[in-house]
Amino acid sequence: MELRTLLKILRRYWYLVVIPPVLVGIFTLVTYRAPAPGYTATLRFSVGYAPEQQAMSLYDRNYPAWLTSEYIAGGLSDWAKTGDFAQAVANEAGQNISAGEAAGSLVSDHLRSIVVLYLNGGDADKLTAIGNAAIKVLQQRNQIVFPQNGAGATVTALDGVVVAPAAPSLRARLDIPIRIALGLVLGIVLAFVAYYLDPRVRDRADVEALGLSIIGEIPKR
Repeated sequence: MELRTLLKILRRYWYLVVIPPVLVGIFTLVTYRAPAPGYTATLRFSVGYAPEQQAMSLYDRNYPAWLTSEYIAGGLSDWAKTGDFAQAVANEAGQNISAGEAAGSLVSDHLRSIVVLYLNGGDADKLTAIGNAAIKVLQQRNQIVFPQNGAGATVTALDGVVVAPAAPSLRARLDIPIRIALGLVLGIVLAFVAYYLDPRVRDRADVEALGLSIIGEIPKR
């Protein structure tokens, strides 16, 4: 089928193409509810491990300390993903915050000797409480979870808990355009279905498709 024929079909049944996206747009605007506001915060921690104080050494004693700090950062990041950490944060935060809320608000990562916590949630006050509690738990309980740290690694918070509004998700931004686009696709499909089922003879091409010979044609004008 030529492009010219496709355009002719869409022009002939233009109302079928337009009606579905218009109806979808009206329905969406009537039923639309703005997404609940979200908040986010990022906390970074440096992890330190003091080098051994030896007077005589055959190697740089600072290197094992740096290497150990990287291992500890990885361990702390993995610990922050566990239920034990979430429960400890919930206990420290109070405000009726459950371990499930704490776990759902925290995402951890690490890069060498830096531990990063990403906080996300719909309540700014609870997110602030969870962030402050996470700082205390990392600093005060790391030697309990990892007794091999001895007296405990030095965990320094490099950021305060600064909660900011989160940008709308990609799904929220594209929800209405996607619905209207789907309505437009439905309208185009309806136009081609109507063309296929239409038994009327409208132009020369329809007559030729029936295998009939044309002996004359009356112009529209």
